Amino acid sequence: MSNKHILKAQAREIKGKQVKKLRRKGLLPAGVSGLNLPSADITLNFVDFGKLFDQVGETGVIYLQTGDQEEPVLVEEVQLDPIKNQLLHVSLKRVNLKEKITAEVQIELVGENDVTGAVLVLTRDSIEVEALPTDLPEKFEIDATQFTEIGQTLTLADLKYDKDKVTLAVEAEELAKPIAILQEVKEEVEPEPVAAAEVEVTEESKAAEKPVEAQKEDKKD
Repeated sequence: MSNKHILKAQAREIKGKQVKKLRRKGLLPAGVSGLNLPSADITLNFVDFGKLFDQVGETGVIYLQTGDQEEPVLVEEVQLDPIKNQLLHVSLKRVNLKEKITAEVQIELVGENDVTGAVLVLTRDSIEVEALPTDLPEKFEIDATQFTEIGQTLTLADLKYDKDKVTLAVEAEELAKPIAILQEVKEEVEPEPVAAAEVEVTEESKAAEKPVEAQKEDKKD
């Protein structure tokens, strides 16, 4: 492990609506649970957590320091304000570094594909894997530049990762299914405008379109 990501925390007694006071002070309400240990309410520094989360995401091990205690955790859930898109609360889960766990790992496209008239499409944006917490991939990257022909695909079996440490938590037949496809972009053909002369309706054509009974009434008049 090249970098040990440490995040300091403080025990929290304030709960409910009162946590708004914490946010105004730059503190982020959070909770930590797991490994059959008591759950704990804590606060984190808004800025420190934001920077660290940008680096490790939901699959990077964080060493949570609360007082003299240090424990490895993963980010389990991040709650955001739907309007302001600001952090409201973070849930952390304790992990045993010697036991494998399952986690959802994002699949991302990198690079630009320059095949004319084509678009690269992902059929899924994440995949569940099993690994030790410290071996979890940050993400799976798919190089868009390797696609050179329309119809070319890439499957789960083609993903690059350490197969000795990481296992994809899918059925065997899923490995052969495409997760990225270079598809042809079909241009939509707009219907040609109808000439004004073709839509002009004369008095005679109107009369011809009238029901027979209506035409008889006109003759009586």
